[in-house]
Amino acid sequence: MHSHRATFATTAIACLVTLAGCGEPGDSAVNSASVGNFNAPTATTDATTGEGSRAYAMYCVGCHGSDGDGNGPAARFLRPRPRNFQRANFKFSSTRAGQLPMDEDLSRTITEGLKGTAMSGWKLLPPHTVTALVEHIKTFSTKWDGQARAIALPQDNDPYRTTPDKTQAIARGERIYHGYAACWMCHPSYISASAINRHLVALENPASDTFRDHLHQSVATPNTEGEVLFAPDFRRDFVRAGEDVASLYRSIAAGITGTAMPMWIDSMDVPKANASGQLVTPGDLWAMAYYVQSLIQQRPDRITADLSNQYTPRDRPQRILAPGETPTPPPQEPSAPTEEFLEDDEEETPQPSNSDHQTNHAAENGS
Repeated sequence: MHSHRATFATTAIACLVTLAGCGEPGDSAVNSASVGNFNAPTATTDATTGEGSRAYAMYCVGCHGSDGDGNGPAARFLRPRPRNFQRANFKFSSTRAGQLPMDEDLSRTITEGLKGTAMSGWKLLPPHTVTALVEHIKTFSTKWDGQARAIALPQDNDPYRTTPDKTQAIARGERIYHGYAACWMCHPSYISASAINRHLVALENPASDTFRDHLHQSVATPNTEGEVLFAPDFRRDFVRAGEDVASLYRSIAAGITGTAMPMWIDSMDVPKANASGQLVTPGDLWAMAYYVQSLIQQRPDRITADLSNQYTPRDRPQRILAPGETPTPPPQEPSAPTEEFLEDDEEETPQPSNSDHQTNHAAENGS
């Protein structure tokens, strides 16, 4: 009975989103012929007032709204909510957190979509239409007025790229994740408290006597728009902006605008206190990216009957908002369950290891 209701509700919402203008590019309402009706823009003005506005009305208005405020007809059914273009807080970019993204960042989001959300990837749109959409999106906020072209963060060379075996990178990433960046303050810890202390000490930090409650779960924090978000549990939750190492590196280095996920690019050059050499290097960003990817690869595609006893359903109801209503963060405990509907029954979960990794024990979010 519940499954039939869930199926009906899901189908109804999907129909609403499609009719409102948020269907997949291959849907009957948005076919290849309609895509081809747009003419390539000859200038920014043409892209903004012509093709961009027409493409936005056809593909985007159902979720993001005619005014770009993220309150389209389908928005109140969606979580996370559609982006509010008027505020121009774009989470996923290759620029520093808090800065406007590059055009290429917006184009990538339009083309690839955001996994685990209603933002589909519009791969069938021709490049000139994507460019026109980017220009039109920028008309919704005065933040873009007179802005020079954004500059991407510098990207340090991947020291592990040519090494087929990424074991060393993953081990180093685990150490940085738990012992230096302390990602477990928001994301889950994937090792025991005693193992965290070994990493802390190895990176010249004092061992901790206490750790937060629900150490192996995610923490909920409100974003700058008032919506409560949970830091991803990489073995459970979808990573929105790409699961390849380069995309993970970008998110860790640049941070996630409007959220608690900080920018790490400027914090990865730390010398040892009492000896020559580096304690933390820019290459450790890549190590964290490989470690986070190794966690993502442990996520099951689906929960089957033989796995169901390993997980506990999470009860996190989300009220449907009235038209035009904005979310209000509910009261939050210091620690809360993770966003998705799964969590481990076990407090500690063993990680893939190797002999070097084990000896290191004796010695990437977000967002």
